[in-house]
Amino acid sequence: MSTPLSSAVREAPEASFASIQPPLSPAILEFLSKPPYNFPSPTPVQDTTIPLFLTHHDVFVRAVTGSGKTLAFLIPVVEMILRRTVMLKSNQIGALILEPTRELARQTFGVCRDLCQSCGINEPLLLVGGGGSKGASVSAVSYDLAQFAKLQSDIIVGTPGRVEDVLTRYDNIDVSEMEVLILDESDVLLDMGFEVTLTSILSRLPRMRRTGLFSATNTSGVKRLCVKSGMRNPVVVDVAINSEQNEHEMQAKDQKQATPSSLTNYFLVSPLDEKLSRLLAFLNQHAEEKVIIFFLTCACVEYYSTVLQKLRPPAKGYAFESLHGKLVQKRREKAMGRFRESSNGSALLCTDVAARGLDLPDIDWTIQFDAPVDPSSYVHRVGRSARAGRSGNSLVFLTRKEEAYIDFLKLRKVPVREMPDTEVCKPPSAEDDGATSTKIVETTTKRKHASKPADERQIMSAAGSDLRVKDVLPDIRKLVCDDRDVLEKGTKAYTSYIRAYKEHHCGFIFRFASLDLGVLATSFSLLRLPKMPELRDKLGKLNFTPAGPEINIHAIQFKDKQRESARQKRLKAELAAGGKNAKQIKAEQRAAERIQKQKERRSNEIAKGRNPNKKRGKQQRIFDEWDELAKEERLYKKLRSNKITKSEYDRQMYGDKDDDLAAESD
Repeated sequence: MSTPLSSAVREAPEASFASIQPPLSPAILEFLSKPPYNFPSPTPVQDTTIPLFLTHHDVFVRAVTGSGKTLAFLIPVVEMILRRTVMLKSNQIGALILEPTRELARQTFGVCRDLCQSCGINEPLLLVGGGGSKGASVSAVSYDLAQFAKLQSDIIVGTPGRVEDVLTRYDNIDVSEMEVLILDESDVLLDMGFEVTLTSILSRLPRMRRTGLFSATNTSGVKRLCVKSGMRNPVVVDVAINSEQNEHEMQAKDQKQATPSSLTNYFLVSPLDEKLSRLLAFLNQHAEEKVIIFFLTCACVEYYSTVLQKLRPPAKGYAFESLHGKLVQKRREKAMGRFRESSNGSALLCTDVAARGLDLPDIDWTIQFDAPVDPSSYVHRVGRSARAGRSGNSLVFLTRKEEAYIDFLKLRKVPVREMPDTEVCKPPSAEDDGATSTKIVETTTKRKHASKPADERQIMSAAGSDLRVKDVLPDIRKLVCDDRDVLEKGTKAYTSYIRAYKEHHCGFIFRFASLDLGVLATSFSLLRLPKMPELRDKLGKLNFTPAGPEINIHAIQFKDKQRESARQKRLKAELAAGGKNAKQIKAEQRAAERIQKQKERRSNEIAKGRNPNKKRGKQQRIFDEWDELAKEERLYKKLRSNKITKSEYDRQMYGDKDDDLAAESD
């Protein structure tokens, strides 16, 4: 039977690190006082947790994101190793720290390495999967074990999968003297399906140890993990972090909200096909700030990253980085490194892979372009800003039919307010006034305007307002027609968005039946709808206008010549084999050719000084047809006499098109 949990709640740091009892070693105090850390005093979670750990208590710490949890367990871990009277052997470890993701493990490892170096402790070992250390899979394990033998590490920081692999398949690491186990972001460890793996690891660890569970939420799964991990009389530490408020204000406010008091949460109601225009307008307004933008799927990150970089290239001084679970580890590390080192004026586009625990400095805004599938992720997403008592802001985009999410957040103690128009856009310039063909998106986001049905909504400047947002969808449409890469990424993003939207945990708010799949397709600038089960019974019924025959979708090429060459070879082979798309390809090519010939005839009429809209007489039409036949005959004779090549014949007959272009695979 488990011992009842007791609770310790501290509202604010009351002393310096030097006054913590039992006292910390001078080496640790020196580390905390010098750059790059320069911590004058402990945060509430540190002030509460460190003494408990050092007096041999198991702890379950629940604190809002950005409260300083990492040092809250690293400081006592290192202190306990420094206090050992019997030195660890070369193959023994004193502490094991488990993180849910490679990014979190690397981040914690970096701080731990600095702390160990400052205190004269052997460098810790990083154990992460996915070829995270060197090379791939098996060779990486061998490399890690060689590093362990070389460094004689006292502390291991790793992910559950790699740690279990090393402990079960190899006997290089002796855990018999291990004093401390840390399960960081324990709720995420469970959400990611590591419960069985954690049970396997726990069965191999000594029972006489200190255990610390750190989490931003207190779920039934975490409570179950407290029991499984063998915690004896654990202390539950529930810490609120506040800044720039007196004690009474802090207590009153934090009892009412689940996010840091220094964080301001906003929402913006926008139609699906205007969200990107408003996002770009917002980034233009906040061009000197550092932003994280969350999307629903990996494919959405890839698409919007490509589009935003083309709409606002780096030459204009704004950098975009991407981070999601399908990126190879090297690309993820480089993206994170560039974003960390970037100055103001940068954005990280990501999925929930960056929503937990990553300590990204100086984040001014977190933007949720899509609400998370799991509502608990909202708190973790917004927690990337306003860390360690600093101020920050968050913004979530919602459609009119998703507005109930605002009330849902308030019920979960998340205060949220409407985004002012001035934060999204600026007054029109003289250039805007002259661009009469530019569509202007209404900026007013008040509920009384958002309540209008989509078919009644006008795309124009807000009534009585000089605030405007440029509609960027026509620009994206041009990008789609110029580069097949954008076309394919948009299609993948659309299909992935639909499938992810169906998985929303709050299905009563994010109802799939209410999602306008036609307008959604327009928002991704699709030229036509893809084939997928969700659209099978809705074709022809959606509010979507596909591209006309004047746009030959099969003729859109990759700007990357290597990719285009590979596509041509693949599709020529499919046409030659009479593949499933062959008939459709040829039919659409013929339609495109007819449109092209009509355009050429109009151009010829204008060149000859004729009115292209005037009906020609029967005799003139006969003359034109004879001219066309004569031209074809002359070209054919040249081809037969080998005076021109087949490709030259095709070019003069049909233009610069390649008749062997084919459709993208289903």
